[in-house]
Amino acid sequence: MSTSETRDRDSSSRGSSLSGKIKSMPGSFRRFQEARPGSLRRYLVLLFLIPLGYLSQVCIIPYFSLGGVTPNLLFALIGIITVAYGRVQALWAGLFYGLLLEILLPSIPYLNLAVYPISSLFVSFVFADKTLRQLQMDRALRKEKRTMPAWLRTLLCAMANVLVYEVIHVVYIYLGGTPLTLSHFRRALRDVWLTGVLTLAIEFPLRRLILGKRVVVPKLKNQPIVFSKK
Repeated sequence: MSTSETRDRDSSSRGSSLSGKIKSMPGSFRRFQEARPGSLRRYLVLLFLIPLGYLSQVCIIPYFSLGGVTPNLLFALIGIITVAYGRVQALWAGLFYGLLLEILLPSIPYLNLAVYPISSLFVSFVFADKTLRQLQMDRALRKEKRTMPAWLRTLLCAMANVLVYEVIHVVYIYLGGTPLTLSHFRRALRDVWLTGVLTLAIEFPLRRLILGKRVVVPKLKNQPIVFSKK
C-alpha cells in the first residue's frame, strides 16, 4: 500500500471520529444553529412583536400611567430589538413606529417620524452587538474590552432613546414659545425611569422567546505540545 493511500485513510478515519464526537454532543450545535441571527424563527417573532408592541402601547399601556406619564413600550421594544437583532432591525422598528404614530396619533408635527428612526439608529451604535468583522479587527488591534451584559445594554438602550426623545420634545416646547417649568423636566425624567422599569419587566421573557434557551457551545481547545526526553 502506498504512502498517499495510508494518509487518505488516516485523514478519513479522523474526520469520521470527529464528526461522531460532534453528533454525540447533547444537541448543542443543533440548538445553536436554530438560535443564530439568520434563523427563520427569530424573524417570525420579530414580525409578530413589532405590531403587537404598537397595539399594546395604544390600548394597554395608558392604564399604567403614573402622575399622568405612561412608560414608552415602543422604545423598550426597540432596546430589546437592538441588542437581540442588530442595528438594521432597530432602524426598521423605529421607522415603523414613528410612521404609525405620525399618522394615527399626531402630536408635534414630524416629531415622532424623525426621532424614532434616527434615535434608534444612532443609539444602536453604542449598545448593539459588534459584527464578526469588528470583533476580528478589535482582536487584531488588541482592543478587546469587557462588554456589558445584554440585559444591561438593553435597559440602557431603551432609557437612552427615551431621554433623546424627551430632550427634543422639551426643545420643541421651548421653541414653540411655551415657558419651561420644573414640571416639564420632572415629566421627562419620570418617563425615562418608568420606561426603564418596564424594560426590566419584559426584556427577560422576550429575549427568551427570541433567542430560545441559553446554550453553552463547546469550545475546542488546543492541547499543549509536550516534548519528552529520550
